[in-house]
Amino acid sequence: VRLKLILRTVAVSESFAQSGFTMLTMRQLSKLVRETGPVFRFGFKGNRGMGVAGASRMSTITDVKASESPPPSFPPIFPTVAKMPKTAVLSDTSSTPEVVGKDGVKTPSYVMEPPAFPRIMPYGYGVSRHHISPMELDVTFDPALHLQIEAPDGVVSDDFDDVPFPMPEGVKDGFNLAFSKPFRLLSDEGVRALQSVIDANKHFAKSSERIPRCLRGLGYRSKFVRDLNFDPQTIDLLSAMAGKPVAPHGMHMNMSHTNLGRPVKKGEPPAIVDQWHVDSVDYVCVIIMSDLSQSVGGDLQVLCKKDVRDNLDFLSKGVTPDLEHLVRTIQYPGKGHAIFIRGSHVLHRITPVLEALEPRVSVVNSYMSRNVFDADSTRYRTFVEQDPEHVSKVEFSRHTAWRVQGMMQYITQEVEWGTPKEELASLMRKAAADLEKAAALVNQE
Repeated sequence: VRLKLILRTVAVSESFAQSGFTMLTMRQLSKLVRETGPVFRFGFKGNRGMGVAGASRMSTITDVKASESPPPSFPPIFPTVAKMPKTAVLSDTSSTPEVVGKDGVKTPSYVMEPPAFPRIMPYGYGVSRHHISPMELDVTFDPALHLQIEAPDGVVSDDFDDVPFPMPEGVKDGFNLAFSKPFRLLSDEGVRALQSVIDANKHFAKSSERIPRCLRGLGYRSKFVRDLNFDPQTIDLLSAMAGKPVAPHGMHMNMSHTNLGRPVKKGEPPAIVDQWHVDSVDYVCVIIMSDLSQSVGGDLQVLCKKDVRDNLDFLSKGVTPDLEHLVRTIQYPGKGHAIFIRGSHVLHRITPVLEALEPRVSVVNSYMSRNVFDADSTRYRTFVEQDPEHVSKVEFSRHTAWRVQGMMQYITQEVEWGTPKEELASLMRKAAADLEKAAALVNQE
């Protein structure tokens, strides 16, 4: 019965990750994971999701070609865990692949292939049948032409210790990133090409409570942006800095989120760029698109203090004078340079721009761990407040489904015979809890 349960759950979760959603399917999948009752057949009610024909009436078809839809495959950072021989005598301890953290706690580890980019664009994005001027200006991404990868000479751990990069072998185990030192990512031509995409879509920019003017959803409007975010060389570098395999975040509205500043003359009120905050995704790679050599302000500042993510005092008051000695200021050397930061756990801001000959423009690419058992730092409420509801709800549901699908694959492919029943139950309850939490958020319960 348990085997049938697991196989049914994997099948539904795979369909769940690739199609539309109803609250019923989300609840059913959660119920499957929790219960081991008799086999039953799902009776889907309502809309099971749109195919190409249905989507053509409400949405627009993406220009993603079949040859580009599979995301690149990246070599795992973690070594493959050797399976136990079939004749091995199992001990009372877990026989499943595990990762031991610095605190000695063992947790499962399963690295999934990144979620594929949707083949059907959401309503209001992608190629329009009547107006395609932004797409006409889109350029073709060429890593040989548009990238100029120069790795940083160091990174900073989550203990805020400076670590040389590439990291020595003894440092990699248990390493967690806080942020990297600045490094070159885009060539001059890459900056020009990405700026042309931004310029072609500026009329879609809007403001938010924290950011005066920003542009979101470029991944749905530009193939150049998609290819840049999925570039294997870049992801290999970011994975090495993170100490674990990463991939573009599954909520694709975050692809190349762009903050748009303004010129500031001496004596004018300063331009606010971004206030003290933590991010709503695991990691971000922030690329500077402007020449800041003649600017005053606009620097990245980080608070070198742990456990700030859920501290409301920091999030509401920012950094108080007694903590200013823990603030570290990081300057970008020039256009095309980037900083990779675990922004979900590091409090950071951009200082106000006091003087600037040109607008300060930065592009923020979001990434997540490919290990589905890593803590998920995605904050759904952030995106439902700033993105269209018909997009954010589906993106978050797909993101959750991808993680749960990985948990189910871990059970079907990695769990050894003789695994204690308590561990099996814990794995399935973890998946069920994630689905229940996602269902409640999406349904505004």
